[in-house]
Amino acid sequence: MPKNFGNGISIPLIKDKTGNVNNVDNYKAITLSPVISKLVEMVIGLLDICNDFLTTDSLQFGGFKDNVGCANAIFTPKSTVSYFDETGSSAVVASLDIRKAFDRVNHFKLYNSLLRAGVPVVIVDVLCDWYYNFHMP
Repeated sequence: MPKNFGNGISIPLIKDKTGNVNNVDNYKAITLSPVISKLVEMVIGLLDICNDFLTTDSLQFGGFKDNVGCANAIFTPKSTVSYFDETGSSAVVASLDIRKAFDRVNHFKLYNSLLRAGVPVVIVDVLCDWYYNFHMP
């Protein structure tokens, strides 16, 4: 991959506008990537090279799945709770917030998992090179 594909501009966004703007934990960073790198991502996605290797559970919502999104994820628990409410039963609901987990992805383990899943070496090699060159100028 060309080195410039990894260039990005990091922009801090405030999480809670009513919170403390002087608290560093009240910010999250997004990275703006070059348009050409986004086009390469789209081409790799369109090639359908990895579709047979990267499958998800049918109960998983979102995450780049066709015709499945947030509305489906909200409908399922809402209709389940409504069912129990209508029958006079109670329902216990729990949620897990794993937003911070994505800040700490071990890319080496990710690449090994992709290889074990059968993703072609050439694709994993492109990803390794691409992420290795990520930097903020």
